[in-house]
Amino acid sequence: MKKRTWMRKTTAPLTAVLAMSFVAAACGTAPADNASTEEETPAAGAETPAEPAAQEPEKRGSITSSLYDRGTVPAEEGTMDNNRWTKWVNENGPVDVKYVTVPRFESLQKFNVMFASGTAPDLILEFDAAYQGQLYTQKQLMPLDDLIAEHSTEYKAMLEKYPAIKKAATMDDGKMYMLGRPLEFGPQHYLFIRADWLKKLNLEAPKTPEELLEVAKAFATQDPDGNGQADTEGIGLSFVAGIILNHMFGSGFTLFGTDQNPWMLDESGKVVHDWDRMKAALAFQKQIYESGVADKDFVTDKNGEKQKQQWIAGKLGIYGGNGSDVKIYEALKANVPEAEIVPIALPVTEFGQFSPILSAPVQLTGMINAAAKDPAAVMKHVDFMASETYRDTIANGLEGVHHTKAENGCPQAIDAEKNKKELGYAGDMNMLAPLVGDCFGLENKVNPTEAEKGMIAIRAMAREAYMDPAKPMVGLTHSSFMPILPQDLLQIKTNANKTIVDLAVKAIVSGGSYTVDQFVDEAKSVWEKAGGAKVDAFYSDWYEKSKDSALLMKDLYEMAP
Repeated sequence: MKKRTWMRKTTAPLTAVLAMSFVAAACGTAPADNASTEEETPAAGAETPAEPAAQEPEKRGSITSSLYDRGTVPAEEGTMDNNRWTKWVNENGPVDVKYVTVPRFESLQKFNVMFASGTAPDLILEFDAAYQGQLYTQKQLMPLDDLIAEHSTEYKAMLEKYPAIKKAATMDDGKMYMLGRPLEFGPQHYLFIRADWLKKLNLEAPKTPEELLEVAKAFATQDPDGNGQADTEGIGLSFVAGIILNHMFGSGFTLFGTDQNPWMLDESGKVVHDWDRMKAALAFQKQIYESGVADKDFVTDKNGEKQKQQWIAGKLGIYGGNGSDVKIYEALKANVPEAEIVPIALPVTEFGQFSPILSAPVQLTGMINAAAKDPAAVMKHVDFMASETYRDTIANGLEGVHHTKAENGCPQAIDAEKNKKELGYAGDMNMLAPLVGDCFGLENKVNPTEAEKGMIAIRAMAREAYMDPAKPMVGLTHSSFMPILPQDLLQIKTNANKTIVDLAVKAIVSGGSYTVDQFVDEAKSVWEKAGGAKVDAFYSDWYEKSKDSALLMKDLYEMAP
């Protein structure tokens, strides 16, 4: 069981800085006892002290590191493994780094081939938490505790400042295998509503599921956009909107995505597989579907793109947003300048009041290959990646070339288009950079656009609505910090849930021919026959053993800014 309980040549400017520092030190340091600074001449016959042996310069290490390739490097910038920033790293960093590119969305296949052939890079940078766990169970990763203690400065300091990284990176053998970084803990999913439509139809923001359905019906039938046509939809059902509707009832089951986590604590504090909340959430989605206020083809809109386009076109009243996406907001305002959107708290159900998904405050992004020949050199590069110089340079470019410092000390782009071309592709080189701090985030952006100002106000409302621990996110912990299932149990969970999701869709769209009660009976049977009881027992056992050390939901709220 895994304890994932739950992170040569010096450039001219630097040379100048060092030179100035040396001169300043020479000029500012006076002899303490006013002794002569002239060299003394040895007395005749005295033995001349031997010259101290010249100390050999420390050998510069050489490592390999993976790097995502998204195919976004402009031709004039070179390639992902050979561009101005990879050269900057090798000219300014402590070790030579040879980058091994992996296709961003086929990275796992490429890593598998490299591990099988013994050519995997020393430093592996990969977002996929399940794959991180797989490499750990395959013993492909190096434990990092001693390496960090003996050879790290910058990364060690980051662990001390953000101890949750170590907690999240420690596996069931008590050793740390992952590298990570802190993130901003805040709203990730938003339940948006057209506030201007509410005003036009003289409606209040819904506070119960019944009110939510009535508002959706009004949006779909009372021509809120005033064009005289029946061309508006009340509420989304696909992707994020569908996930939010399940969370509204406190259920971690969802028709979209792979994070099926229906486990919760009962009144006695024991982990149970919930069916009642799942049933209630599904029944409500069936009501929405049968009321004709949502897209009848929502099942095929797996990534929510169709729903998003309806929202942008100003034809959808209630929308599930993923992140504070300025581009979507800007597109909506361009099409419908009078549109006013607000995030609303999730309506209260018989199971209480909950909040949509919040972003994880810690992200694990890196690992060191167990076969790395020079782990100390890898750690030197990790330290460099965790340094302020590296983080700021890869994110904002060179001062005076790509940015200047604004009055608040934060970087301000000199030429946004130039930066887009010369910096836009380099983000994946910064996978150990903390995404927190005084200069991070939309709120700290220098000279935000009108759309950005609008989104800043929306983000403030979302924090007010969603960050209250009395209205918690659903689950035992954030899905990122759930323990990694052994392969046999993962297979059971994956296969059983695929069938259960299909049955849930059938229950929503089949009217009276297949009821929600029938779904629950059949879903339970599928789960039991697949061996789901073993999965339930695994999570229950993990919680009992790890509840004092795991990164659980209560710990996350304590990390809120």
